[in-house]
Amino acid sequence: MAEKFIVKLNEEHSVQGHAWEATKPVANLVMITGMQEYSFRYDRLAKYLNEKGINVYCLDHFGQGLNAKSVEEQQQWPVDAFKMIVDAIHAKVEEVKKSTSLPTYVFGHSMGSFAIQSYLERYPETADKAIICGSNGPALGLYKMGFFLASIIVNKKNWNKEAKFLTNMGMGAYKKSVKDRKTDLDWLSVNEENVKTYIDDPYCGHPNTQGFWKEFLRGMSHLYEKKSTKCISPKEHVLIIAGDSDPVGGNGKGPTALYKLYKSKNMEDVTLIIYPNMRHEIHNETEYMKVYEDISNFLLK
Repeated sequence: MAEKFIVKLNEEHSVQGHAWEATKPVANLVMITGMQEYSFRYDRLAKYLNEKGINVYCLDHFGQGLNAKSVEEQQQWPVDAFKMIVDAIHAKVEEVKKSTSLPTYVFGHSMGSFAIQSYLERYPETADKAIICGSNGPALGLYKMGFFLASIIVNKKNWNKEAKFLTNMGMGAYKKSVKDRKTDLDWLSVNEENVKTYIDDPYCGHPNTQGFWKEFLRGMSHLYEKKSTKCISPKEHVLIIAGDSDPVGGNGKGPTALYKLYKSKNMEDVTLIIYPNMRHEIHNETEYMKVYEDISNFLLK
């Protein structure tokens, strides 16, 4: 059964998550979710990994899941939220490493995958392995432009208001990526039941706020700068996984570009897997067991 945990960042901010601990653990996995979802959606994956002897600790982002003030007040991010969530991942990694003395890994899906990319830059060689799921690769100019626009649009008065323009700019093309779609969220998954469950869940798909976009784009605007990427260690062990029909990664192009970036940094152990006939949430597709097995094999090899 999942238990709640909290990571205190400073006097003003903390974040919560869910923990699933194995009976006879051999390793730890610290996870971070995607946008507009929450940690308990990873219950099935966590229980699978528990059976393999892996403790799982999954953080919610600011304004999501356990960190949301209410159903109505989701996606509310404080200033420097992206940086702080990466700090929270590191704090949890250090905590479980110290308390268990076991190998400790990190995993991020979608928005969380960018947090893991940042983690590898800011805290190199602190996690034993990293998995980057449903991600994208370098597009520094695009993110710089997005942050510039957000800096003009967003202010204290509209900080927690819905950001229709910025959301359409950042995600509007995703729904159009699926021909003959039944819903605007079909890009999430080929698995129609997964899409329906997501749509019916009040803690999924909540509109993004103006402040959310400013802080997310602030983080993204630094992610691929030379001063950031030069900190990537060639000693990291990284698995990049994505669907070949995932618009977030340009149908495989983005994860491939990220793989090439890491190889250019002389990373010796980086693997790329692109799954055919899968969209964004590869871990929730009908053939999710293929993904689960690849995850556990990478972590335990």
